[in-house]
Amino acid sequence: MGAVDRVLDRMQLRRAPQRPGQVHMAVTDRCFLPCLHCDIWKNKTPDLDGSIWSALIDELGGWCAPAGMNFVGGEPLLRKDLEQLMGQAVRAGFDVSFNTNGWLVNDARAQAIADAGVSVVYVSLDGMTRATVDHSRGRKGSFDKAMEAIDRFDLLPNPRVVIASILHAENADEMPRLLEFVRDRGMQLVVQPLYQNFGENKFDRNWHEGSSLFPRSPGALRSIDTAVDALVAERMRGGAVCNAVGQLVAYKQHFRDPVTDNGYQCRAGHTDLSIDAHGNIRMCYFLEPVGNILDERPMPLIWDGYQTLRRRWEVSRCDRSCNLLNCNFEQVGP
Repeated sequence: MGAVDRVLDRMQLRRAPQRPGQVHMAVTDRCFLPCLHCDIWKNKTPDLDGSIWSALIDELGGWCAPAGMNFVGGEPLLRKDLEQLMGQAVRAGFDVSFNTNGWLVNDARAQAIADAGVSVVYVSLDGMTRATVDHSRGRKGSFDKAMEAIDRFDLLPNPRVVIASILHAENADEMPRLLEFVRDRGMQLVVQPLYQNFGENKFDRNWHEGSSLFPRSPGALRSIDTAVDALVAERMRGGAVCNAVGQLVAYKQHFRDPVTDNGYQCRAGHTDLSIDAHGNIRMCYFLEPVGNILDERPMPLIWDGYQTLRRRWEVSRCDRSCNLLNCNFEQVGP
């Protein structure tokens, strides 16, 4: 830390090491799956007009491209203009990815996504049986829809498929099989631990007490350990797992004590820029926003503004375990 940064730190301010290397765009809160680990589907946020997102993409392209730009939701494919927005982001110089549950991926949309130049699609798959996936996603057919989406994208030159999975008590026993499936298909797997339900929820340190997916028995914790060991071994040999080893190992303690500080530094707001479905600019989803894309202030002024410097310092001192989530963790692998 340089002299200027030490002075800022004493003032409870912290600047970013660089322009954001990853932009998360929550282009909709709409979703039709009542997932057990997520409350976003309960939100009533109306979608912002496509012209607003389009203008933001142009502004960001002139400021922080090349970088990654991830389109998230809700279910992003509920937006009819998603392919148009993602194609614009590609042309602006971003490496574009998006998340989907797979339900709305038909042949035409898969081809349109490929034509847009999207690099990566994260397909949500939290297990290897219909019973597990359909239960956690809250709707029968979710497993089959995810598998059909994977097959459709696999026939195209792009995007590359990465399976996104949330590790919890009900799917830990299936994680080695999921890893084998990903390896056999030549794909990659990124895993994050169960955490407080996503959505417009206030931070609750005791969230795990009300979660039906949180492991409580010794047997469930042993299954978590076995799953983590398999993921670590795959990562150590340079295989299909994207997560850093340190992140994976920390999952074991997370499920035993999700309240105590795990000692890892959160990177929220340091290298990532997040825009929620209201247009709020956030360093962290559990802290107040630092601006809105409808404001007239240019994004560089917001990124380096006083409120953002203060929020970034707060993040650097935070002791919450959400720093293990992939969007916050400091050393997620390529």
